Amino acid sequence: MTREAPGTDSSRSIQASRETAEQPPSKRGVGTETKRSDIVSKVQGTAIYGSDVSRPSTLHAAVLRAETPHGTLRTVDTTAATDCDGVVAACSRSELRGFFDDRIRHVGDVIAAVAATDRETAYRALEEIEYDVIEHDPVFDAATAVQAGAPIVHENQPDLKQHRQHPIEVTNEEYVNNIDDYHAYQHGDVDEALSTADHVIERSYTTPRVSHCNLDTHCCIASWTDDQLHVETTLGNITQAQEELGDFLEIDHDSVEITVPPTPSSSFGGRSLPKFTFEPVAASLSERTGRPVRLEFPRDVEFLAGETRHKTEWELTMGVTDDGEITALRTSVIADTGGYPNGVGHIVLSNGRDRPLDMYRIPNYEYEGVSVFTNNVPAGEYRGIGVTQGTFALESHIDEAARTVEMDPLTFRTRNLLEEGEDRSNGRGAIDTSGVTECLERGRQTFERMADDRSSSSNELVGRGVALGTHTTGSGAGDGRDVSEAELTMRTDGTVTAKTAGVELGQGSDTVMSQIVAQEVGVPPEAVRVERYPASAPLDDSLGAVASRSTYLIGGAVRDAGTQLSSTLVDRIATTLDCSPADVRIDDGTVHTDRSTVPISDLLEAEITVVGRATADDAPASYGAHFAEVVVDPETGHVDVRTFVAAQDVGFAINPKMVEGQLEGAVLHGVEFAICSELRADNGIPENSSLADYSVASPVEMPNQLECEIIESEEHSGPYGAKGLGTPSLPPVAPAIGNAIRDAIGNRITNPPATAERVFWAMAGEDIDEGVPVDE
Repeated sequence: MTREAPGTDSSRSIQASRETAEQPPSKRGVGTETKRSDIVSKVQGTAIYGSDVSRPSTLHAAVLRAETPHGTLRTVDTTAATDCDGVVAACSRSELRGFFDDRIRHVGDVIAAVAATDRETAYRALEEIEYDVIEHDPVFDAATAVQAGAPIVHENQPDLKQHRQHPIEVTNEEYVNNIDDYHAYQHGDVDEALSTADHVIERSYTTPRVSHCNLDTHCCIASWTDDQLHVETTLGNITQAQEELGDFLEIDHDSVEITVPPTPSSSFGGRSLPKFTFEPVAASLSERTGRPVRLEFPRDVEFLAGETRHKTEWELTMGVTDDGEITALRTSVIADTGGYPNGVGHIVLSNGRDRPLDMYRIPNYEYEGVSVFTNNVPAGEYRGIGVTQGTFALESHIDEAARTVEMDPLTFRTRNLLEEGEDRSNGRGAIDTSGVTECLERGRQTFERMADDRSSSSNELVGRGVALGTHTTGSGAGDGRDVSEAELTMRTDGTVTAKTAGVELGQGSDTVMSQIVAQEVGVPPEAVRVERYPASAPLDDSLGAVASRSTYLIGGAVRDAGTQLSSTLVDRIATTLDCSPADVRIDDGTVHTDRSTVPISDLLEAEITVVGRATADDAPASYGAHFAEVVVDPETGHVDVRTFVAAQDVGFAINPKMVEGQLEGAVLHGVEFAICSELRADNGIPENSSLADYSVASPVEMPNQLECEIIESEEHSGPYGAKGLGTPSLPPVAPAIGNAIRDAIGNRITNPPATAERVFWAMAGEDIDEGVPVDE
């Protein structure tokens, strides 16, 4: 299998456009393919991840986890476990610090925990713990759980001191139980528009639970010094994590300090905030023993307690005219939150509500979404929260609408696209910058050049599909609340230390920050050291490395600081050299004037420190148009993604090579979502909670040909025009593949992943999961 180099032509054109006389050598930090700052340690295998970290006198923790999905703990006896040689402490659930009650709400919930001198002893001690559970009727279907008469997962609305909690007003009289969050919105008259539409298309879609499958499993070390808790763990949002952990443990925020390992592992949302059965358990055991306690999730526990993408059920009804104009859309979604909230149900629902209106002109719109507690494993944040699921449903439905009116799917989408300057109907104002039209055109041209009508076998089925997607950059606050500050210090040796709220989770943010400093100050990127400042620092940032805000907002703060540092540095050098600041030019760490060329280090006698600030007054949308060609084996149903083009509006590519990497990573996650990954459960018990049984995408599943087209729309509010990339690039992938499969076999898979078995039965006109005919 061969694979073409992605993005070659587009990257060359971007690079060439920046090599202009207007951009002198000292201003070439951004827009260049600078080598990643962490590449050597990762390639050589010397990087120290969370699971590599230990400390002197550290105890090892193990957690006894429930095998039943719903019940009340009547008794827990840890006496025999405490008596085991090497065991320092054993705690029942009720003895753990925080809001742990006596209810078991999912398989994998905490019953008890042990701290011992080594991991093996800790796990052996778990076998000595005796407990008794009064089992309750469970509920596993979210649509059932929200109805009257369903088993109750939480007697009262749970308050686990998590972010984004807000008052809930439910207007649907049928939604009475187990409600995590609820959103409803409408404008126009949907009923009237549907009654007069030339065509009404109604369909249901279901998206699966998907696990992040980060290579490094969750691992933390908790320790106490007097009343101060220190936790070393990989988290992307340290400030908010310290607040949530402090609130959960009922201690002051200032009494919690979170640091990350030397090399934080990947996240994809799975490591944004603390986990209910993770950091609090380690903290409780450490407080009881007076020693550091290390807790690591085995791989199977990653599937049980590490959270998954929300499983969702969508109902879409769309009205269209004969000439392909959308007149109305009614959307409802039920999201399965699992046993515990983590603040993400709200985001799933709000994203599902707003994203269609960021993309399409929909004059009459009605939306209802509810996230529901069940006795399934907890759901949480995963790249494209709610947007990934909602875009699959919407873009599949758009494709069916285009087929209904016998219109080319690209033409249908173009007919209904919002344009720059056009107001959105959800009150978020006009679309400011949008590269979606160029994404469509560039993507189409590249795809037609790459796609091959010929299949390798006359018996194979070939299909092509397209999908659009959009997501906002940053938290989406839209009222100036999303702020980031950064501190830059110019050392006397000519190096710069940049302190930010960002966490390098593999996305390349540290490299981007060094490029921005290089651009503004005139030092080489390798002369910049990027560090994370603690939440206790007198600098403002509440969200860290989440919501695709690292480059956009944290980078904006770094640029602001860089501008200040450059100005101060030039003034100081001009004074030292007795010349005008206008005569000073700094390039590659060297000061140039008409009279001399001197390294910065020869001119500085004292450090310079400045603080920069960036505020998000909006959450600009990023757009993508993705194209897929698949080959389906009619005898087995196996799907091969043969060609894929990801055309993505990134605002400005600060590092084009890393942008390609982000796009390729999005394609991988989208391929998993489309044809591979699903955490299957039987009565709440995961059936494939190991990497031997859980399917992830390997190079074999990746497209044979993959091209990344980088579109730059120059977002005025972002540094150099940059906006979000990581999250916005994922949502179009799976529906593009799903639409291609629909084109190949003539029937639609409405419940990904499109495994060979599902596709085989769909070709026969049946849904294997329901035993009923599929929509044709």
